[in-house]
Amino acid sequence: MLAKLSLICLILGTGDAQFFGSRSPLPSLTKTANKLTNAATNLPKTGINSLLSFNPLKLAEEALDNSWSTFQGSFDKTYKTAEEAILRKENFIENIGKIENFNKIYSSGKYSFVQQINKFADMLHHEFNSILNGFGRFHAPRVPIQKSSSFIPSANVHIPDNIDWNEKGAVTPVKSQGLCGGCYAFSAAGAIEGHTYRKTGVLTELSPQNLIDCTDPYGNEGCVGGLMDPAFQYVKDNTGINSLVNYPYEAKNDTCRYKVQNPDAETTGFVTIPEGDENALKIAVATLGPVSAAIDASQDTFQFYSSGVYFDEKCKNETMYMNHAILVVGYGVEQDGKEYWLVKNSYGPEWGIGGFFKLARNANNHCGIANIASFPLV
Repeated sequence: MLAKLSLICLILGTGDAQFFGSRSPLPSLTKTANKLTNAATNLPKTGINSLLSFNPLKLAEEALDNSWSTFQGSFDKTYKTAEEAILRKENFIENIGKIENFNKIYSSGKYSFVQQINKFADMLHHEFNSILNGFGRFHAPRVPIQKSSSFIPSANVHIPDNIDWNEKGAVTPVKSQGLCGGCYAFSAAGAIEGHTYRKTGVLTELSPQNLIDCTDPYGNEGCVGGLMDPAFQYVKDNTGINSLVNYPYEAKNDTCRYKVQNPDAETTGFVTIPEGDENALKIAVATLGPVSAAIDASQDTFQFYSSGVYFDEKCKNETMYMNHAILVVGYGVEQDGKEYWLVKNSYGPEWGIGGFFKLARNANNHCGIANIASFPLV
């Protein structure tokens, strides 16, 4: 009973707002449960009936129902059937336990990042991974894909210790890909946005949906998944990509409806960073702008990342394991000396640090961050 009570009392004992929005490690469940148990022990001596009427398990069940309702309301969750709702609630309960256990280990100093409940808390990990992480799923292209240009680092250029292209105005707001594996489209669009800004001084939100719908001939699979370089080439061949306003996001596959009269950005090619070279990636980010990249995001620790520098010893750095596309927008060093990449994700602003995360840098190419990195020429 105490174990179940511990899980539920996390939510009521700390307040729903803190539970769903805190950036700090989650409080101890057991400590909160002990408070409730002590309350039972210290009930007024008004007879045995009063003591027997105190039912911690019932209170725990009510707490769980309240927290589940809060979760559904906070993230606008609805389900098609009662059976699905029951399944999602079970997933939610399981994920709460995982997050609490993880943050207890964090408190012992093992991890450099913390977790918290987010909108994916009603999903099993394998479901989350298969639906959202679509990098690398593609078919044989029906048009030839050009060879990328080689990256040549700028000579005699000072490379700063840290940089954040958000602060320089080259990064648009974080978006959510929804239940669509189009992460590659968000990565490619973000890179074109940043490099176009560097050239023109104008930051325009571009359309990931344009890339999802129109790059099938280049080998991409719409919401199933794809690659960034074919998306860059599509924009070059097409002589443009539409803005988000002209081609809104739908989070599903649709027919290609590019508006030829509204090209909001163009590319002339793309450049690939040498595989696995974090120093080359650093130079490219520092001197040129945001860079598209892919990582291994298959570890269950990534689903509920909240803040800190992400490092999971199980995260793979071999190219064959890259399954999620992201945008590297900077790098830096924490006060405790931990080096990190600053990365823009496409899980929405409710995930991570307002939709961004920090990934361990100079840690043996952690999660393969430098394996498949490229940027557009504009």
